Amino acid sequence: MSDNGKGSKKETDAEIQVHDSEQSYEDGVILKRLLRKTDLLVMPGLCLAYFTNTLDRANLGNAKTDGIEQDLNMAANQFSLLLTTFYIPYALFNVPWSILSKRFNPSVIIPLAVALWGGLTMVTVASKKSADIFAVRFFMGAVEASYKPCEVYYLSTFYTRNEMGFRVSWIGQMGFIAGAVSGIISWAVFQWNKNLHGWQYLFLIEGGITISVAIYLYICAPRSPEKCTWYTREERQLAIARVEQDSQDQDKYFRWSDAIHQLKLWQTWAFAFMALMYGVGVASSSNFLPTMIKRLTKDTVKANLYTVGPNLTASVIQLTTTWVSDRYQQRASIACGTTVVSLIAWILLGTLDLVNSPQVGYFLTYLITFATFTPSNLIPVWLSSNVPTTTGRAVALGLNYMAMNLAGIISSIDHQPQILEALDDATPLAGTLSDFPWAQTAVPTNGSPLRFYITVANEMGSDWDFTIDSDDVKEAVETWKVGNDDHDSIESGDEGKGLEIK
Repeated sequence: MSDNGKGSKKETDAEIQVHDSEQSYEDGVILKRLLRKTDLLVMPGLCLAYFTNTLDRANLGNAKTDGIEQDLNMAANQFSLLLTTFYIPYALFNVPWSILSKRFNPSVIIPLAVALWGGLTMVTVASKKSADIFAVRFFMGAVEASYKPCEVYYLSTFYTRNEMGFRVSWIGQMGFIAGAVSGIISWAVFQWNKNLHGWQYLFLIEGGITISVAIYLYICAPRSPEKCTWYTREERQLAIARVEQDSQDQDKYFRWSDAIHQLKLWQTWAFAFMALMYGVGVASSSNFLPTMIKRLTKDTVKANLYTVGPNLTASVIQLTTTWVSDRYQQRASIACGTTVVSLIAWILLGTLDLVNSPQVGYFLTYLITFATFTPSNLIPVWLSSNVPTTTGRAVALGLNYMAMNLAGIISSIDHQPQILEALDDATPLAGTLSDFPWAQTAVPTNGSPLRFYITVANEMGSDWDFTIDSDDVKEAVETWKVGNDDHDSIESGDEGKGLEIK
C-alpha cells in the first residue's frame, strides 16, 4: 500500500461496490419473492371473483336457448328490456361501490358483493313471471357493478402501475373461461328431465359456485400489504415502500379540484366515447353468443356446447395480444387493429346466408369473440397510464367503465325480436346488425387520431422546436404525459426539448 493512501482508497471503493452489488442482488431476490407471493395471495381470488361475475351476468343468454321466455310468459320485446334493466344500474353504481371500497377496504367489499350476486342468481330460480326476473336482474346489475372499480383499486394497493396491465388482462381471461364453463354446464343440465327447468338448474349451480368463491375470498384475500400476515418483515417493508414510490400522487383522499380538471379534458371524453363504442360489441358477444351460434344449428344443447371453442380460443389470443402490447408498448395500435377484425366479422355474420355453410359462420364467431374483447383490456390501461393524479385516474376510469356498461343498453335495444327471429331462421341479416359496424368503426376512427395527436405533439415539440402558446392546451398535454408507453404516451422533455416519447 502506498504512503499517500491511494491504495487504501481503491480498496475501500471496491468494498463499497461489492457491498452495493450484494445489496442490489438481495433486494432483487426479495422483490421476486414478494411478487410471487403476492400473485399467489391476490390473483386467484380476483380471478375467481371475475369468473363468477361473468358467469352470473351472461348466463341469461344460455337460459334463453332453453326457453326461459316461454316459461315466464315474457312478451316478444321483454328479453331485450330485461337486458336493459340490468345494464342501467350496472353502469350507474360503479362510483358508489368505488367509494365504499375506499372506505371499508376492497378485500371486504368484493367478497360481500360476490355473495350478494351469487345469492341473487340462486333467487332467480324462484321467478314465476316476468316481473320477478326483472326485479332480480335490476338488483344484480347494481351489485355486479362493484367488481371492476374495486378490482383495479385493490390491485393498486399491491402492485405498481407497470405490473398491473398484464395482471388485469389475466383476470379478464376468466370471462372467456366462464363463458366456456357456462356452455358446458348448460349443455349438461339442459338434457335433464327432472322437476325444474334446465335454466333453473343452471342458475342454482352457478349461484352455488359463486357463494363458495365469496367465502374463499373473505377468508383468504389479504386486507393490505401492511396487514398481510404472509409477508416477512422485509417483504412487508418493500411492498409498502415500492407502491408509495410508484405513485405520482400519494394523496389517499378524493380531491374535487382534480376530478373537475380531469372532466374538463377532451381526452377523457374521447376515451369514454371509445369505451361506449367497443362496449356495444362486448355486451352483444357476451349476451348473444349462444343465440348467434344457434343460428347455425337448431339443436339447443349443441348451441351451448359450441360456445366453448370461441371462448377458450379468445382467452389464448387475448393473453398473446396483451403480451405483445406490453412487449412493444403498442396498446392503441393493437386495440384498433383487432377492432377492425371484429368489424369485418360482424358485417359478414349479419349479411351472409349461412344455411349451406354453417362452418363459415362458426369461424366468424371465433373472430368476433377474441377481437371484440381486446380493446376492453388495452384501452383502459392506456388511459390509466396517462393520468397522473389518483383522483383524476379514478374519475377517468369510472367514466370509461360507465360508458362501456351503458353500451349494454344499445346492444339490448339493437337485438329486437325481429332480429332475434331472423337469427333463429338463419336468413341473411343485411342491415339488422347495423349498430355493430358503426360502433366498432368508431374505435379506430377515434383511437387512431388520438394516438396520432400524441405522436405529432411529440414530433412538433422536439424536432420542429414547436412551443405551445395556449396555456390551456399546454396544461392538457402535460397532464396527459405517461411513463411507460413508447408510442402511445408522451412525457415532458428536459431542458426545453419539448415532448419526448419514452
